[in-house]
Amino acid sequence: MAKKKPLSHYVPKFSNKYWADESNFMSYFWCEHTSTVKKENKGRKQWGRKRGLYTWAIEHALDKDLETKVAPIYEKLVNYNELNRDEKYLWAQFILSQLVRTPSYIEYEKVATELTGEKSKPTCERVGCQECLDLNFVANRNWLLLKTHSDDYLVRTDNPFLQTGFIELRDSYLVYPLTPELCFVATPINGDWDPFSPNNNPIMCYEMPKGWAHMVNFYLSKSAYRSLILSPEHVDVISDTMFTEILGLYTQPPFSLHLVEDENASSAFESIRKIMSVADDFDYPEWKIEKLIPDYP
Repeated sequence: MAKKKPLSHYVPKFSNKYWADESNFMSYFWCEHTSTVKKENKGRKQWGRKRGLYTWAIEHALDKDLETKVAPIYEKLVNYNELNRDEKYLWAQFILSQLVRTPSYIEYEKVATELTGEKSKPTCERVGCQECLDLNFVANRNWLLLKTHSDDYLVRTDNPFLQTGFIELRDSYLVYPLTPELCFVATPINGDWDPFSPNNNPIMCYEMPKGWAHMVNFYLSKSAYRSLILSPEHVDVISDTMFTEILGLYTQPPFSLHLVEDENASSAFESIRKIMSVADDFDYPEWKIEKLIPDYP
């Protein structure tokens, strides 16, 4: 009997638990049969996975070589603890790995291969490595932990990191909800920035203004692929309206399919836009995203 393809966890189970009650998530998802967004309860471990995304070897390596090491770092951030240099680079590895292991990224990567005829494969697959120079573009940004207003919450999507632009560019940033009440941000950089010089600035912690998390949720939902989850206690008229109307309207662009410098960013993104448009049979417009970080001191 042929061995089953792996049930690939493209969003790690340990990072999803905060969105569940004692037994369930509430999931909004795109239904292919009705071409509408529906919602339903999902069991605590029944979201963020898809069979056959990658090989058993990669699935085991992600578990052993990355997620097992990152889980304690995740808890440190959730509890507002500073990271040492090694932990910051491991967290950066997790971020970059998470960005390329999702169903949407893998689909766009497949279409890019078909369109270009490029047959080479990345050396480290979906796990990444701690020697990758790209880690510097995350580790040496300034980092924020943003707490939601007590009346607000954040969602988790199947593209859990919202990446606003090419990681090599100073004005790009990454937004990642750690829990429904806490968000990690690797910020844009002002002034001179050498991404290969150590950034020793501490992680800054702030509270979002009331209602700000709804704007973040708008862009998280819009950049999802097929689904998102939220804690059942947060289901209301706002979630039913927002997530059923905008889920996946502009899926997270696969920025790391191109290496860029400032002068060729526009042409590189045009290439990405065409790949997405072919893959999804939809003519995506220009990528635009509002400022998602309030002004802090």
